[in-house]
Amino acid sequence: MHLWRPDSAQVASVQVATDKARTAALYRRPSKDFEDQAAHGRPSALHLAQAVPLQGGMPIVHSGHVVGAVGVSGASSAAEDQELSVLAAEAASAAARESGGKAATHFPAGSVAAKFATGGLLHDTPGYKVDAGRRTAPGEVEYHEHVADIMHVVSGTATVVTGGRMIASRAVGPGETRADAIEGGTRRELGAGDVLVIPPGVPHHFTAVSDPFLYLVAKVRD
Repeated sequence: MHLWRPDSAQVASVQVATDKARTAALYRRPSKDFEDQAAHGRPSALHLAQAVPLQGGMPIVHSGHVVGAVGVSGASSAAEDQELSVLAAEAASAAARESGGKAATHFPAGSVAAKFATGGLLHDTPGYKVDAGRRTAPGEVEYHEHVADIMHVVSGTATVVTGGRMIASRAVGPGETRADAIEGGTRRELGAGDVLVIPPGVPHHFTAVSDPFLYLVAKVRD
């Protein structure tokens, strides 16, 4: 077992984080599942043996098996506890895969649902990334010089404008540009099941989205 507590973190978080990790390992699912059950009409979930109904515990999966778990407590919010635990579990799983050579990666439905609850990277490699995208409002114009976005809509609706000329653009990183709006371009209406492929070098702008709009994105470097 590895435990890390920053000097400024409350001491009580040590036991809480441990309990969250134990819950995820014993039940082979995110501890958030029990919080969701208790909050949505199943109070008996509070009495399951050694189950802590608090988000922030995630199982570590390798080759389809739960080999451990990670627990996070004491972040700025419960949602951040969950986000950090997902990232840590993914990093641990990735390290196990790399130590044993290349292998297929399986994400159980529970961990995918947990990631969609907050939005964020599901899988991260040097050549490609898989993002569990979640939007609740329109965003900025995005332009990726070397990255293609392959989007598959899981649920919700959105209006996306692709192409055109960016207005008030600014660089935010190597090969990455953001802008306030697009002049011209092609308007596209997206719904569940749709796929949108945006090649590198094509600006795109979510001008309207449902709350929430969930979509899986494969980001592939050219």
